[in-house]
Amino acid sequence: MKRLSIILMSAAFLLITSCGSILTGSKRKVMFETNPPGAKVFVNGMEKGQTPVKLRVKAEDNIEFKLENYTEKVVVMDSSFNLVSILNGFNLIGWGIDALTGSLKRVDTKYVKVTLDKSKKTAFMNYMKNGNITNVTIDKENKVIETTIVLK
Repeated sequence: MKRLSIILMSAAFLLITSCGSILTGSKRKVMFETNPPGAKVFVNGMEKGQTPVKLRVKAEDNIEFKLENYTEKVVVMDSSFNLVSILNGFNLIGWGIDALTGSLKRVDTKYVKVTLDKSKKTAFMNYMKNGNITNVTIDKENKVIETTIVLK
């Protein structure tokens, strides 16, 4: 009976090794939306979809939102200590596994909404499409360039 209890305790000890990795993992599903919708979503430089989209991300991942005629926005996923890792107790192997797999940190956020701003470059290009440059004055002394655009 004593031998059985030792075997069961050893098995339980091995089962709770790296609790953060087993029970929660290092990634979390997060919903991403943009205003306006339809922006391409890049996670660490890799395209993953278009908004609105639900993706699995890790702590400190860089999320980029790109939409034509809008300024690109970047969000870094926030994180906090994964409390499930405390179940490792004094088990250094479990702490090491959780650290190597990234399970010591967990993404806090479940929903991200980003408002994209119109690109100033786009505003200039629209002026150029709807107008003609009639005069360009260059003042080298004051380092000023004056441009006259006549809109149609």
